[in-house]
Amino acid sequence: MFLEKFSFRTPAIINFVGGGGKTALILSLAEEFSESVRVIYTTTTRIHPPHPRKRLVILSADDPWLLRNILHRAAQNTADRVRTFVVTGPVMTPDLLKGVSPEFSHSLNRALFPVILNEADGARSMSLKMPRDGEPVLMEAAEYLVPVVGLDCVNQPLGPETLFRWEMASVRYSLKQGETLTPERVVDLLLHPQGVCKGWREGTEIIPFINKVDTEDDDPLARALAQAFLDQTTRPVKCVVWGSVQEQRAGALGACA
Repeated sequence: MFLEKFSFRTPAIINFVGGGGKTALILSLAEEFSESVRVIYTTTTRIHPPHPRKRLVILSADDPWLLRNILHRAAQNTADRVRTFVVTGPVMTPDLLKGVSPEFSHSLNRALFPVILNEADGARSMSLKMPRDGEPVLMEAAEYLVPVVGLDCVNQPLGPETLFRWEMASVRYSLKQGETLTPERVVDLLLHPQGVCKGWREGTEIIPFINKVDTEDDDPLARALAQAFLDQTTRPVKCVVWGSVQEQRAGALGACA
C-alpha cells in the first residue's frame, strides 16, 4: 500500500526523520519491501526492539565489522526464512538498542541488501519536533529523506503539547506559545533550515509523509498540508504521501516517480 504511493526506486537508502509515527511507517514499509527483497531496518541513534514477527531477526554487535560479517553470513544462510534484518549496535538496556554509524551502509553488499531503512532521530511519539544539536544523524549516501508528521498537530496551539523539544525550540526559533499550527506553519517548522531535514544534501529526494489521516473526514486537511509542502520553496518537494499506518490507508499528492 505505502510502497505504491512512495514509488521508491531501488536500491535505496531511506532516512526517516520527524515525529508522528516513524517507527510504525518503517516497519510497514519493511514488511511490504520484504515480499520482493531483503530489507535492513537500522538506526543511527537508538531504537526500541520491534515486536517479534515472521521472517524478521535482530542482529546487534558492538564491533561494526563483526556486525557486517554476521549480517552477510545470515543473509546467505537463511535464504527466504528471514527477509527483514534489524541491525543495530549493542544492547543499551533490555528495551533499547544503540545505533550504528552513519557510514555503516558503505560496508554492506548492496546486492544482498538493496533496501536500508534508517531511523535517524526520535520524537517520543509526538507528532512534530525540532531537533537538538547533533540531530538528525543521517545515514550516508541516502537516496531518500522522509520527514514524518502527524496530522493531529495541525490547527492546534503551538506549545509543549504539540512540539517535541519545545523548551529548546521556543528560545532558539523565537516561537510563540499558543500560535496556531496552520498547515503552512507546520511545513515551515518541519522544513526549517535547522529543522529535522537540516542534514539534507542536494540529490536526495524528499518525500514527506503525513500520518494519522485515519478517516475520510481527515482527508481535506491532509491535502491542505500536502499542498503546503508542495508550495513552499525552502526544500525541493515534488510529492507528498499521506495516510494512516494504523488504519492502513494511503494517498499521495504530486509526482512520486
